[in-house]
Order: sequence, then C-alpha cells, then structure tokens
Amino acid sequence: MRLTMSTPGFNSVVGARLFGYSGLTLYESLVPGLPQGKSLAEQLNGGNALKILLPQSNKHNFYAPASVNAAMAAITRSLFGNTSAANLKTIDSLEASFKSGFIPKASNTSLEESAGFGKKLGAAVFDWSKTDGGHEGYLHVTSPSYIPPTGPGKWITTPPAFSAPIHPGWGSNRSFIPGVPGIALAPAPMEYSENPNSTYYKQALELYNISLTLSSEDSTIVRFWGDLPVNYNVPAHATGILTQLIVLKKFNLNEAALAYVQHGFALSDAVLTVFKAKYTYNTIRPVSYIRSVLNHPQWNTVIPTPPHPEYPAAHALVSAASAIVMENLFGKYLTFTDHTYDNLYGPRTFKSFDEYSKEAGHSRVLGGIHYPSSVMLGQELGKKVGDAVIVLNYNKNSNHHKSFD
Repeated sequence: MRLTMSTPGFNSVVGARLFGYSGLTLYESLVPGLPQGKSLAEQLNGGNALKILLPQSNKHNFYAPASVNAAMAAITRSLFGNTSAANLKTIDSLEASFKSGFIPKASNTSLEESAGFGKKLGAAVFDWSKTDGGHEGYLHVTSPSYIPPTGPGKWITTPPAFSAPIHPGWGSNRSFIPGVPGIALAPAPMEYSENPNSTYYKQALELYNISLTLSSEDSTIVRFWGDLPVNYNVPAHATGILTQLIVLKKFNLNEAALAYVQHGFALSDAVLTVFKAKYTYNTIRPVSYIRSVLNHPQWNTVIPTPPHPEYPAAHALVSAASAIVMENLFGKYLTFTDHTYDNLYGPRTFKSFDEYSKEAGHSRVLGGIHYPSSVMLGQELGKKVGDAVIVLNYNKNSNHHKSFD
C-alpha cells in the first residue's frame, strides 16, 4: 500500500491489478500447508497457463510463513519494477526481518525448502501476469496511438491539466474471474442532450447547484475519498480498510489470505469492468458540460477530474465490489471505523459496508466529478463483480472463514 504512493504510474488502475496478483500470490503460497489445499488456477480466466507455471512443494516439510514471506517479497519486487532503490531496500529489509524470526520455529531444511517454493511461486504468478495485457502498465499510462472519438457528448480533456486519457485499452485485459466484463456489462448511459428539459441537463444543473451549497462535511467527504493530498489511490484505500479489519478481528494467516485474494480479485476486475465501459461510451465529464452548455466557464470541481471518460463511476463500482467481499467476510451489518486519515480528516465510522460504498460513490457527486445516474449504475455493477468473486471455490475450513455479525 505504501509503495503505491511513492512509485510512478501506480494510479488506481495499475494499483488494482497489483492487489489482484499480490492477493493471488499470498493465497497460493499457503496451499501446500492446508489439509485440503487446492490451487485456484483452474477456476481463473486463463488459469490453465498458470497451473503449468506453478511449482510443486513438499507438503510434509512445509512452513507456511516462510513460503508467504518469500513469495510476497518476490511478487512485490516484480510488480513494482520501476520503484526506487530505497523502496527496494525496504522490501529486502522486511523479508529479512521476518526470515530471522522464523529460525526458532522450524528446521533449517523446512525453512529453506518453504522459502524456495515461495520464491518460485512468486515468479510463476508474475510470469503469468505478463500475459494479461496490463504488464508494466505504470509505463503505459497513456497511449499515443489512441484517438478519442469526437462529437456532441463525447469526452474531451478536462481542467486543470487537460491531460491525455489514461489506460484506454485497459478494458480489454484479462480478468481474474471468467466472464466478468459480461456479467457486469454496462448499459448505454443516459441520452446526451443540451435541452434544459432533458434528464442530462437537469443532472448537470444538479451538480452545479450542489457546488454552490457544499458544507464543510461535504468537502471533507470529497477529499477523504479523493485520497488527496497523500497520493493514495482508491484500491489502496479500500485495501487499507480491509487490513484494519483483519487486524481488529485477529484473522490468522489463512483467513487473511482468503480475505486478500477475494478483495484483490474484486478490485482488479472492478477496474477492468469500469474502464471497458468508459471507453465504450466515451462520455463527456460534468466539468466540460457545465463550463460550455451551462455557461459557467470558470467553474471547477472540488478536486481535479481524473483524465478518462465519465461513465460509469469508478469509485462507486470499485467500492461496491469491495463492500460485497467484506460483507461476505465480516457480516453485512458490522459497524467499523476507517482510520486512514485520522490526522488529516479524522476517522469515519460506518454502520455497514453498504454505507461505506455508498458514501465513497456519492463523494464523486458532491465533488462534481460524476452524475448521480453514473454513480447508481456503478454501484449496481460493482455488486455484480463482488458476487462473481465470492462464489469461486476457495479453501475454507472451520477456522479459515468466519462471519462476524
């Protein structure tokens, strides 16, 4: 999570993919140590190729923490291929710290063999990741060959930076869950119109009017979920919430692995789904419409509008997918507090995961970045992504999957 803040190119899109592959690595690195451990490879989209790459282990001489430590260090170094030398040293230091703590807990042979398996496992998952279409996405944030369509209602660059559109081909990448883009297929957005009596015009006017009466709490919500100014991203924030709950509920290693792999899949496939729809419809952002059609040429959003098309709302879709997974792990009506920004904005408490996802989505309406209809649709699609993730056949035993209602 911290590395995403200091490594170039690790925006929400690339970050979501990172959490998908790191979650998979964590889960697979534990499989040999589970009584009825079974790889997820056969259930994943294109997973037969992963199955061929996965190493074999000695289940009778296996120390799971050593496998996890080596595997996570390997996949982190690989996925953050462009990070700084200083950041790489922190990975090395963390791996060495854990490794030294294992010495009294298992034989040298067990530690070496388990770590060797983990290292190979991390390398295998990374090799498989190279074939999904998003390899080294941090180097290819924009595409010089992509030319956005033009015409009424089509996306144009937005202030203040007027940046080129990011990741226009991301929706064509391989998903983790088979068929996800079809399962959560976005319908056509509301019909574009400049008629003052149209739904489109009225939603734009609603955003403008909201901006005139924003309360201090509204502004805090926008900035809290905008993850500024700390350079966090949406998937990192969501993973931070999950991590807080894993610690709070004292999950063991197996339980944590189940949580992270499901949540990582949900984040990655949610972003893929939303970007497929965004570049299918290429809809104009509210700031462009309000400036030109409503004739408020100096109007601005509370925080900068991201450089990609408006529909559907990514925050809403990603947060809803995240919420479905966490509901399945912790119970639907768990009251929890997000401490991500205690020093900056203060803690925020939610009575349910649905409430968390709805506030995250609504923050983009308050900020003037998305129309209400785009947020509502994003929430619906995100729930479908989350549902598709949790129905996979994961390793679950009596102490590996708990519900906390």
